[in-house]
Amino acid sequence: MDTELKRLLKESNIKLEFAPLHCPGLLIPGEDNKPDVMIVNSSYDDEKAKNVILHELGHMIYDKDVQGDYKTDDCAHSCSEHGANSFLIRERVRQYFALGNDFQTANWLDFAKGIGTQDYFQVQEEFNKYRFEE
Repeated sequence: MDTELKRLLKESNIKLEFAPLHCPGLLIPGEDNKPDVMIVNSSYDDEKAKNVILHELGHMIYDKDVQGDYKTDDCAHSCSEHGANSFLIRERVRQYFALGNDFQTANWLDFAKGIGTQDYFQVQEEFNKYRFEE
């Protein structure tokens, strides 16, 4: 796991674990001042696990602003997933350009496919933020 992910998890006071799951991952709130626990599907490769970690961090950051119950309210569920996916995309694009990739030669569609998202508009919008940073 890369240093940036370790930093984000530490800052968020999250303990990371891997286990065989029937879903990509989940976040369990800690009790009595204990850290939250994020569990990621142990069958995932590093890139897929990184996406799950960033997605779950997005839930932790943005779900507190979502009104309604995630499990029973479709609107709340949709808002929650959008916030988590937006965080994942924003972080992956930020990391991509931090590695020195150039906007002029970058292909947002290939990037979106590479990280496994179909939210092409969001990826394109994030890429455009780096258009004049050179």
